[in-house]
Amino acid sequence: MLDLVVVGAGPAGITAALYAGRSKLKTKVFEKLGVGGQLLLTEHIENYPGIYQMKSYDWIEMVKKQLVELKSVELTEDVKVESVECKDGFFKVFYSSQGQSLKQFVETRSVIVASGAQPKRLNLPNEVSLTGRGVSYCATCDGPFFKDKEVVVIGGGDTAIEEALYLTRFAKKVTIVHRREELRATAVLKEKVTSNEKIAFKWESLPIEIIGSKKVEALKIENVKTAGNEVIPCDGIFIFVGFVPDTDFLKNLMDLDKEGYVLTDEEMMSSCDGIFACGDCRKRALKQVVTACGEGALAEYHVEKFLHNGATLG
Repeated sequence: MLDLVVVGAGPAGITAALYAGRSKLKTKVFEKLGVGGQLLLTEHIENYPGIYQMKSYDWIEMVKKQLVELKSVELTEDVKVESVECKDGFFKVFYSSQGQSLKQFVETRSVIVASGAQPKRLNLPNEVSLTGRGVSYCATCDGPFFKDKEVVVIGGGDTAIEEALYLTRFAKKVTIVHRREELRATAVLKEKVTSNEKIAFKWESLPIEIIGSKKVEALKIENVKTAGNEVIPCDGIFIFVGFVPDTDFLKNLMDLDKEGYVLTDEEMMSSCDGIFACGDCRKRALKQVVTACGEGALAEYHVEKFLHNGATLG
């Protein structure tokens, strides 16, 4: 019987596992791809206190070394959690290795869901191959790398417009591509973005192809009314059309919002006692490494309280 299962090894899950290991909780961490989560989408970390332009890969290797030193924590990559069941006050976590259909399970006294969320992709030609090479889903993460360059923002909601405004701090020109003739963003944001001299608009247009071999060179768009095509030369393309939380395996187990994000209280506890959530799978306003790590630490702290109040560990 485990004390804790952590689902996901992004910044939130890794932090929770580190704190659990230091508290001697018998812990398993399941990660469906590789350690890092959405950090794998960006090359550098430079907005985390004490870290100046560290490569994401170096940060990931550092935290993996920290985990190895914790004897009570076991990290397993390339494993997908299929479902979680609650029975007699304990949990069964069912999982399968990538490429295999055979399901296995472990039993645990508590669960921290840190499964993250994936940016919605547009499935454009070259979108995947050029991610990290000019294609980005986070202006706060990657904006500084486009100083004095020209970038394109795809989207017209609050997030897209906020990120476009942020990018004007660095880029010499920001072109917003939106499929409608009017932004969906709030009035205040509309006023700010339309009065910014660095920002241009391509209305009623859809992106149809990202052009480039080793890095982004341009974006091809199509006008929804005329069906005419246009190529916008650019160094970066920022896509903001929403996120999809990785929470399908939790359906019918706890309260999720309409988009699938886990709803928690201030102690990171979900509506299912003993299951906590942190990071990008949880309903929250700011998706950053620093907030994910803070939530991971907080979730583990309340797991300890939950376990001590319910049973003796070991």
